[in-house]
Amino acid sequence: MSKRDEVRSIGELVDSIARRIDRDRRILWFRGHRSTHWSVSPSLWRDYDAGAERNFTNRFRSRAATRMQVVPDYDDSAHWLSLMQHYGLPTRLLDWTRSPLIAVYFAVGKYVYDKALDVQDACIWMLAPHLLNTSEEFEDITPPIDAHMCEEMLTPAFTDGDPETNKVMAVMAAERDLRMFVQQGCFTVHSNRQPLNERKESAKYLARIVIPAESVRKIAFEIDVAGFRKGDLFPDLDHLAEELVGIYPPTVGKP
Repeated sequence: MSKRDEVRSIGELVDSIARRIDRDRRILWFRGHRSTHWSVSPSLWRDYDAGAERNFTNRFRSRAATRMQVVPDYDDSAHWLSLMQHYGLPTRLLDWTRSPLIAVYFAVGKYVYDKALDVQDACIWMLAPHLLNTSEEFEDITPPIDAHMCEEMLTPAFTDGDPETNKVMAVMAAERDLRMFVQQGCFTVHSNRQPLNERKESAKYLARIVIPAESVRKIAFEIDVAGFRKGDLFPDLDHLAEELVGIYPPTVGKP
């Protein structure tokens, strides 16, 4: 994939991505970062080690049944990790989306609700998932996370008896909840701790588009105007309430 671009509007972003897809004829996935300094890596591997991962997964799995009416089967690693990722537990999964505009929301959407937030260069990472998988010596497909071929990437999260592959794989999410459907979600599974953007052959399958700091608030406004909002991308009552409070400031005592 080619070197990074810079864009200063949603229109420029769509044009840039459309040119790439027209030129390369490749499927692309997207991920928004509020800072260009952030690595392309799951939070688990930024802050924890393998022992902490197994502590998280086994404690979560042992205690979830009292908090949910239906839980995954004990050995359903794919469903368990997806559930943990959904509720914010650090996992070896990294979220991506098939929609560049949803990625933009995650890169700049916070500026819609936090007017005091310091502005910095943001970016949209673009992944060619099939190229990633073939570079890692997998098949030229993006399997669902619950496919048999993914099991060896997932089971070491639960037990140290299964060896790591030390690879990264692009997989489709199993759409078991409305949020994953709305966000057009997919994952990379990281058996290797090294950030994806630092891997030896990453230029083959990974690139980014930078949103300069001076254009961040403008693009945040545009993505809000386009209807990409917290209460819709996170379709639950908590996020709906957060969206409404963020949009409509207090009125008592105001002139």
